[in-house]
Order: sequence, then C-alpha cells, then structure tokens
Amino acid sequence: MTYFNMLMKNLRVKSALWIIALCGLSLAVPPVFEGLYSTSAEREGMKMTVDNPAMIALIGPVPGGEYTTAVMFGHQMLMFMALFHGLFNLIIANGLARKAEDAGLTEYILSAGVGRKTIVTAQLMNGAVINLLVFVILAGGLSLYNIDGLSLYGNFYYALGLALFGFLFFVITLVFGNLFDSGDLTFGMSLALLLGFYLYRAVTDALDTTYSVISPYHWLSRIEVYGSNSGIWLLPFAVILILIVLSCVLFLKRDIGDSYIKINKEKNIRKISSYPKLAFLNMRVMIFSWLAGLFAAGLSYGSIFGDLESLIGDNDMLREALGDNNPAVFFIGMLLVISALISAVPALMINGRILTEEKKGRLEVMNAGTLNRKVSRGTIFTTHYLYGIGTGVLSFLLTIAGMYLASINVADLSVSLKDFGLAAVNYCAGIIFIAGISALFAGISRKLHTAAWIYIAYIFFANYFGVLINIDEVYLMLSPFYYLSDMPYERMNISAVLIIASLGILFAAIGTAVFRRRNLL
Repeated sequence: MTYFNMLMKNLRVKSALWIIALCGLSLAVPPVFEGLYSTSAEREGMKMTVDNPAMIALIGPVPGGEYTTAVMFGHQMLMFMALFHGLFNLIIANGLARKAEDAGLTEYILSAGVGRKTIVTAQLMNGAVINLLVFVILAGGLSLYNIDGLSLYGNFYYALGLALFGFLFFVITLVFGNLFDSGDLTFGMSLALLLGFYLYRAVTDALDTTYSVISPYHWLSRIEVYGSNSGIWLLPFAVILILIVLSCVLFLKRDIGDSYIKINKEKNIRKISSYPKLAFLNMRVMIFSWLAGLFAAGLSYGSIFGDLESLIGDNDMLREALGDNNPAVFFIGMLLVISALISAVPALMINGRILTEEKKGRLEVMNAGTLNRKVSRGTIFTTHYLYGIGTGVLSFLLTIAGMYLASINVADLSVSLKDFGLAAVNYCAGIIFIAGISALFAGISRKLHTAAWIYIAYIFFANYFGVLINIDEVYLMLSPFYYLSDMPYERMNISAVLIIASLGILFAAIGTAVFRRRNLL
C-alpha cells in the first residue's frame, strides 16, 4: 500500500460525510427555488429583496440580467457554500500535515523509507482528488435537473469554482502548517484567513466592489454563474500553483517538528496544577482566534447598518416582499441568528476536542493518576463543556458589541443598545442548547458527535432559507431559535429562554453521566 492510498483510506469516512453533506445541500436547493419562485414576477421580487447592503454583504452583489431560478441559485448559494468548502478543506489539510507531524506520525513514515517528496506529493494529491470528486458530483448532479437556466456551462463553473476555492484553502493550510509550530495555530490562522476574506468581501461589496478583488470570494461572485458565466475570473485561482510550490519548498527545507515562525515556548513553561488550566493552554489559540474573528465580523456588519433604512424605506416592492414595517430590524435580526449559529461552532469544536484526547489515549492517563491527583472523567468532560459554552457565548457577545460599536454613530437606527442586549439574552440560550446537544452526543459516542455538526448545519440553512424562501414553518420548529426569535428586541422571552437553556444544560448533564460510565476507545 502506497502512502497516498493509506491517506485516502484513513480519510474515506470523514471525507465522504463532508462531501455528501456539502454536495447534497447544493443539489437539493435548485428544485426548491423552482417550486417557490415559478414566475418571473416572484423571482424579480426576490431579486429586489436581496439587492440591499445587508444581503449583498451576506451573499454578494446581485448579478445583472434576468434573475432566473438558476441565477438565483448560484447567487444565493455560492458564497456560503464556498465558506463551508473552505472549512472542510482546511480541516482535512491540517489533519494530514501539521497534526500528523505533531503526533509523531510523519517521523514514523520517514523511518519506514518514505521520502519527503512522496509525503508532500501524497498530501497534495489527496486534496486534489477530494476536490475533484466534489467537482464531478456537483457538475454531474446539477446536470440531471431539467430546470430552466441550469445550463451545462453554469453547472461547470459552479462546480469548478467551489472545487478550486476548496483546494486553494487546502494548499494555504499546508503552507501555514510549515510556517507555524502546532496544529492548533495552523488551524487558527487558516480559519482566520478564511473568515477574514469573507468579512473583507462583505464590507467592500456593500460599499464598493472595486476593493473586493483581492478576496477569493469575490472571484466566485464575478463569474456570475448561470448568467454571464465569466470564466476569466477562474484565472486568479492560478495562485494555487504558486502556493503548491511554496508548500513543497517549505516542507523539504525544514526539519520535521520544526517551523519557520517559532513561538517561544520557554516563556510558557509554568506550573500546570489542574486539568482546566491544561485544557485552556492547549486550546487558547483556537479560542482567541474565534473571539477575534467574530468581533471583527460584528464590526463589518455594523458598518453597513446606516444604509439599510434609507435604501429600503422608499422601495414599496421590497417592503411588500419583506412583509415587515421595519426592514432594518428584519435584516439585523437575520444577521444575529446567523452570528449566533456561527458562535456555536467553537463550542462544538471544544466539545469534540475531548474525543480527540480519548482517541489518543490521553484520558486513560489522566484517569490513572495518583490517588491524590487523579482527574475524573466528569471533571474532564465538564471542563470542555464549560469552555465550549463560555467561548460560544462570549463570541456572540463580542459579535453584538462589534455591531453596536460600528453602528453607534448611525443616525435614526431603530435598534438600540437595549435591543441588542435583549437579543443577546434570547440567542445565547440557543447557543447553550446547541452546546448541550453536542455534549450529549459526545458523551454517548465519538461517532455520534458528527450528528451535532449535521444538526447545526440544518439549523443554519433552515433559518437562512426560512428568511429567503419562506420555507414551511414545520422545518423551523427543530431549531431552538424558532422559539427564541419572537420579537427578540422588544422583550425578553423569559419562558422560552429558561426552557431552551435548561434543556441544553440537562442534555449536557446526561452526556456527562454517560461519558463517566461508558468504555473509552
């Protein structure tokens, strides 16, 4: 078995789940749009709905020409799908490269006679094959639909754009894996760049798209899939070739376990007297990366609040499409729900971290300590759960703080500091609930925790599409935000907040009890 084959075998389950989820989502949307917006008048109404700064910041500029079902699909899906394809690729790349090196696996491979060139080539080939599969599945699947405007060229550019975007961040993560000295720091920097490009594009697209050109997200939006199909905007992805060469050179010229940007670990030598302190030191890069990133997200969205009411207020057609007398509240509310869901992601990651420790056998070591210093499974599990909730809630509060600070000088903004505070209390309960679901699944089984990621993805797209395409209310009832978002600015929904938060804590308690008694891997 070659090293390439071994990597593919080890990744087959994780990659298959990601590919099925991401491609399945893209393939499920076109018939939904066709059923909901069957006439040109309905599609033009939706076009007016998304042609405002808030929606442009979320999904990109509205393409010119007729807003067909296919154009609507490409416009409203491409930005978010690119974000998730990039996340998928950086997680895979970090596991193949820097994390494998941190765990000592790369040294074992070298000792078995596998050369350095073979290692880095196999890593790149894995990334290429994974994204090639994404391209084939998307292009082939979309071609099966008999939907007006869903052309062969459009399918090709949609699939190729996402595949190239994903592979770009795969290679970027390999480069960062050589530059930085840990898997956590590599992940944090790669994620910061992925989110940073999105936030930069969001702000510049809302203000002046000329400045968006340095963002890979902008390259995708300029293709205008199913519209003009400007394939020329795929050319900037040629930067991938430069990054491939750079990642190879960096890997071949450094020692295994070394890095080009070194963190002075001697200053970090200190007495670690408890597991909570150890866990924090191990996860601090990831935690602070999320806090900083979401605060920046709040600043970027708050900076465009001033244009909302002036641009929407005189547009009768858009007001009718929204069905809301206060469009600014409508869009800000949608941003808050999406921000709350994104803030729940680090909570899931921190809960999942305990499963990584379990897989590597470290929990047994902790539990086998001396009689005086033995660390119980309950303490370990609760530590991760509390860190997860703390990071998720604080991330969301910083997002709201960023929104408020960036919009503090906006005249006549109908959402006040008190309104932001009430929304924060309502939506933080949803974060606690999602973290509790994650803890429950993690306590029962390592494999079952994947369902928590599927659940948060479902909530995200149910709430997102619930706003854009008015999906059936029954699909929203599985989301905790369905019960928390009733007038979140005008009053605190005390009963819903207490019930949702209590259920989350109860789920976490059950997960802790199960984890303490089940067999470790």
